[in-house]
Amino acid sequence: MPIRKQLAKTLVEKIRTADFWIHAVLYGCLFIALLPITKWVAHSTEEQSRILHALIVLLAACLMLIRFGCVRIIKPLSLNSSARNYLYAAYALLVINLIAHKVDALQQGNLGVILTLLSIPAYCLALGSLVLFTFGEDTKRLTKTVAGTLCAFLLLSILMQPLDWPLRSLAGQWSGGILEMLGKTVEFGLNQAEATGAPQLLMFVNEHPFHVASECNGFGVILTSLLLSLMLAIYRKLGLFDSALNLLLGVVLGFLFNTLRIVIIVLLAPSLMEHYHLMHEIVGTITYWSCLALVWVFLNGPINYEAPTKPKTDSPASTH
Repeated sequence: MPIRKQLAKTLVEKIRTADFWIHAVLYGCLFIALLPITKWVAHSTEEQSRILHALIVLLAACLMLIRFGCVRIIKPLSLNSSARNYLYAAYALLVINLIAHKVDALQQGNLGVILTLLSIPAYCLALGSLVLFTFGEDTKRLTKTVAGTLCAFLLLSILMQPLDWPLRSLAGQWSGGILEMLGKTVEFGLNQAEATGAPQLLMFVNEHPFHVASECNGFGVILTSLLLSLMLAIYRKLGLFDSALNLLLGVVLGFLFNTLRIVIIVLLAPSLMEHYHLMHEIVGTITYWSCLALVWVFLNGPINYEAPTKPKTDSPASTH
């Protein structure tokens, strides 16, 4: 039976029960409490295109996992044990976060920062619980994967501003080193932007100036590669060491492809100065998606249908 018909049929049955409405109220209250996080996510994706692109890639990756993971809908619209545990955990984190805001002693130092950020995992747990409630406990593997990746995505998004200048400097130095190996003369300088007053990193290649802008710091492709590698590590249930290797490979590929993008743009710029912006976008798009495709393939992202995991059972005794 198609998922829509299955959910519609179950909804008609469940809507007449008191339990369904109690659960609906629990989720409604939870998401009202988490409304500020939803607004913050919407505002961040609107302001930062790199965050929006990363979110789009994660959604596409989720669709790939759903398509090739043979997800089954079993006992939908019921508060199964996994949905209940996620729901309780979300409420618990929100209560701790609320207490931390009321007690001044808990707002000091690193502990205060950690307690302030508890609303982010609470948000992800709430979404995970809702998915498990709606589609059934058989979606637990996928839900755990998406909730964990979304939590990392939201936490890492906060680091975009602090990491901007260090990543920009590294991208400039690495691309400058490669250009010098290719026989180019490379120098760096700082300039003060007239409009904003913010410092600008300039790279002079054969005396042609190039602005290493915030968009060149590679945060977008590094963030997305890191999140894809984390998603696949959770989905494949890798151990700690293998997961660390996954994350390292994602970061390295993201950084290398961002450096490659800068080098290609600088090399093509003298010949395509009249169409510089078009060339810039084309090169950026090709390197971005090439990097993500390599991450997906190298880290064993599903590209074919995979049979659902069956629980292990003891083999029957021999009757010889």
